[in-house]
Amino acid sequence: MQKKNAKNESTRGWQHFVAVVLALSSHGTWAKELMGLMQAYEAARSYDPVFKGAQAVRDEGREHQTIGQAKLLPVISGVVSSNQNQSRVTEANGRTDNRGRYASNTSSLQLRQPLYDREAWAAKEQGVARTAASEALFRFREQELMVRVFEAYSKALLASEEVRLVEAQLQSADELLRANEQRLMQGEGTRTDTLETRSKQALIQAELIVAQDRAQHALDALQSIVGRPVKQLERFTSRGGTTSAPGALDDWRSKAFDTNPEVESLKHNLEAARHEVSRAKSGHYPRLALIVSVGNNESDTTSTYRQSSQTTTVGVQLNVPIFAGGSVSAQSRQAVAQLVKAQADMDARVAELEVELHRQYSAQKNGLLRIAALESAVATSYALIEATQRSFTGGERTNVDVLNAQERLAQSVRDLTQARYEQLLAGLRLRHLAGVLDEADLREVASHFGQGRK
Repeated sequence: MQKKNAKNESTRGWQHFVAVVLALSSHGTWAKELMGLMQAYEAARSYDPVFKGAQAVRDEGREHQTIGQAKLLPVISGVVSSNQNQSRVTEANGRTDNRGRYASNTSSLQLRQPLYDREAWAAKEQGVARTAASEALFRFREQELMVRVFEAYSKALLASEEVRLVEAQLQSADELLRANEQRLMQGEGTRTDTLETRSKQALIQAELIVAQDRAQHALDALQSIVGRPVKQLERFTSRGGTTSAPGALDDWRSKAFDTNPEVESLKHNLEAARHEVSRAKSGHYPRLALIVSVGNNESDTTSTYRQSSQTTTVGVQLNVPIFAGGSVSAQSRQAVAQLVKAQADMDARVAELEVELHRQYSAQKNGLLRIAALESAVATSYALIEATQRSFTGGERTNVDVLNAQERLAQSVRDLTQARYEQLLAGLRLRHLAGVLDEADLREVASHFGQGRK
């Protein structure tokens, strides 16, 4: 009877372990209150400090167009002054006129409209380019948020599932240790088997501590994005594959250069740099402005004492630059150098995007093959652990063989889960780099997650 109990202890341990592992690999979950991927994304849109900063940069950039446009619009200004004066006037014949204390008042209204101003026109075009650049960069940050949320979400989910795997390994080791101790008491087992199992149990306990810390850190990272406590996450529940094969690489490269918002922003920045060159060189050109003014004066000078006048003036003003100490030429050279740098920055970033695009393309495409291989590995590891357990019960295998088979199955499931998440993440990054990622794509990814079985 005691021999049978020892075998039952060992059998229950590996059966529980396999049940937990298969539940994770077949996408089950036991959580009651879950945060879904789309919930996390909506929370991040409202809280994430990085995204809020991107919104502020966009709002600031929108004003460049208004500021530039204002350079071409009329400027209207008014001046009103009131003074108390004390005056004594001495004429050429020596006669003195002591006028005592009196008040003088002046008011004027002036309109100035640029008629020819190359700097103002360049500033207007530059403002349009800068506003367009900020709008494009915000779209890039908006798409980037989807990638960051899923990356943090999948890392937190993977870390929590790793904790469950290690916990299952530890429980199986506990059951196997009890079985070893019973077999030792019955005279069938050896002290070596017990020590080996106890050593393996201690190593798994240490691994569990590391896994729990890693899971907490991953949850903290997700919480820093969504701004709320996260306890449980929806697990992967898809029965089919993940995202499909990405298509031709050249098509994605074409999309990346034509529709990537970051590249678009860099193109607008390059355009703004060209207008900065025009603005700097405009210092060599004259300016022509229409000026209309209306003024009211009352005793504003000693010669107009006790007199009031109203004056309306319409005219043009021509400002011709002659010499500015070389500052205009220096500013022009600075602007040209900035233009060269803007072109170099764009070329460097496009080259980086092409490399990253190829990497994510390969990750998504090869990810499907890797998932299929790992699914086969999980099935093989499951069959191996059953065969090893039967051999152990029959005395042909040792408890170390059983523990190694369990560890191999856990590692296969962990690798499979990680491969699924990485393949989904590669798909999002690929669409992000191509500039075509939107919420519909994120909802498609979210459809692979759910509450699953309880």
